[in-house]
Amino acid sequence: MLANITLYSDADYEVQRTRELKDVATVVSAHREWWRDDSKCHFQGVMVPYARDWPETVKNGEIETVLPPEPDKVAGQAFIWNRKICPGKPDEVIYRVSEKWRNPGVFLEKHQVTAEDLLSMKVEDRPKWLEQVQARIDRVAQHDEKVRAFVDFTFTGAAQRTPLVQPSDTPSE
Repeated sequence: MLANITLYSDADYEVQRTRELKDVATVVSAHREWWRDDSKCHFQGVMVPYARDWPETVKNGEIETVLPPEPDKVAGQAFIWNRKICPGKPDEVIYRVSEKWRNPGVFLEKHQVTAEDLLSMKVEDRPKWLEQVQARIDRVAQHDEKVRAFVDFTFTGAAQRTPLVQPSDTPSE
């Protein structure tokens, strides 16, 4: 099992400043700490807003509050990292996910996220936003060449095709 890794943004990336949910996706790049073996490598992926379309239970001591879903408001930014680019090596297909809950309007250079290995997660431990974000990426890819390249590399450019969310992962109706 691969451990979680910390990634640092390579640049400032604008995020949606309003809480209104829109179909947008931004191609992003990040790197590891300078002292790591793979410090010269860059990790590419997409940053996508997501809504909390599930009820959330918040505990404050012994008091539990259930927050209703807010499917039309941005709750945070999801990251799906799909490519590791190292000098002198072929690009490597990866499947890692991250999220940032706060939405200050920008994902700043050198800000960090913890990227978890998606394929090593149990289905029930995967982020609740995953299917929603994958659908948004697919819609944006229809008119955005950079996001289309992300999708092509993830699903058809890899030697082994492994979708992020498989139909058997979702509960049947």
